[in-house]
Amino acid sequence: MTSDPVILILEDERAQILSLRAQLAGLGKLAEFMDPERALEHLRTHPCDAAIVDVGMPRSSMDGLAFLRALRQFDRDLAVIIRTGSESDQIADGAIEMRAIRRLVKAKATLAELRASTREAIAETRERRETTRRARDSQETQAKLVEALGAYDLRLAAADVHRGLVHALRNQLTALSALAAVLQDDAAAAGSRAALQHARQSAELVGSMVNSLNAFLDSPFGDPNSDSRAAVNTCLDALRQFFRGAQQWAAEGKSVQLRALLSDTLVDCAPLEFVNGIRHLVEYALQHAGPGGEIALSAAIAHSPEQIAGRLAQSAYVLNREAVRPGHPYVVLRTTGFAPALSPEEVRDAFAFGPQSGRTGNLNVLGQVLSAARGAVLLQRPAGASLALEIFLPVAL
Repeated sequence: MTSDPVILILEDERAQILSLRAQLAGLGKLAEFMDPERALEHLRTHPCDAAIVDVGMPRSSMDGLAFLRALRQFDRDLAVIIRTGSESDQIADGAIEMRAIRRLVKAKATLAELRASTREAIAETRERRETTRRARDSQETQAKLVEALGAYDLRLAAADVHRGLVHALRNQLTALSALAAVLQDDAAAAGSRAALQHARQSAELVGSMVNSLNAFLDSPFGDPNSDSRAAVNTCLDALRQFFRGAQQWAAEGKSVQLRALLSDTLVDCAPLEFVNGIRHLVEYALQHAGPGGEIALSAAIAHSPEQIAGRLAQSAYVLNREAVRPGHPYVVLRTTGFAPALSPEEVRDAFAFGPQSGRTGNLNVLGQVLSAARGAVLLQRPAGASLALEIFLPVAL
């Protein structure tokens, strides 16, 4: 339930405060002040929903416009109504500059106008504060997403190193197992029962370790893509938030438009790898977009073999063509908005020979994701149009 509004009144005449108290009855709680300094101190620690401020306060240390200027140093959302006995344009201009929403001339303002203006100020303040809160929360969320997505490469690199070490350990154990078999044969030929027992125990121990490692590497824990599926729309929404928080591209006047599927669909790709790979794709496109360019990423589904064959036939290059199964449905992520000067050959080479590391726009990362997910890349350049990329990812059935 919405709490009662709090209306601050700043007037240096007691009679004016009593008059306003009667005129504003029923609109909310009143915080009444005759001293601007005390009113400012109150506002620093007690949020209000509206303020009615007298401009001319000769008995005080500052007038109403100076009060507004001081207020805006720490609160830009509070809606303020200024009251004055003058119709001076200079006063009106100063009030507008300090984001006052209304000026009421004391001798002319009616009771209805005062009450209507106060209601408007309360609504304006609450709307401003909600907008500010959402912006603050959005910025915090975006910052966390930027940090999280920026760390994906490091996490993936650590996971690759771990899997590589486990594979290397299995190879070493396999070599030890072979050596234990040789020791067994030698011990049997020499007739040494102690050596034969030692060799058998060694072979059993190493064999057990190799079997355990094989079971680990064949399980989902050994392969992060195994038995892991990404929800396309959920991942695209995370990317949308990420690019809203990426100030680099906004500073260059570049933007990203993402269009999701009509209903969310799972693809045979780990969510982490999906988000990371598509992020690099969009960043690569942004790097090669012209000033103020807009990159569009739209998702669709290709069901029929005819649709898939048609897209393959229209493409200048198809990377990982052998992974495409015509009878299988695919989610197609189409990216457009590249600079016209960029050729399909340059993009193809970026996938194949791009840097093995890099935090931004590294197509090599996407290539690894597609290879693991049995996806493909289609490079197209329609006549007279900019380059288009289509990413094929198999739908999880």
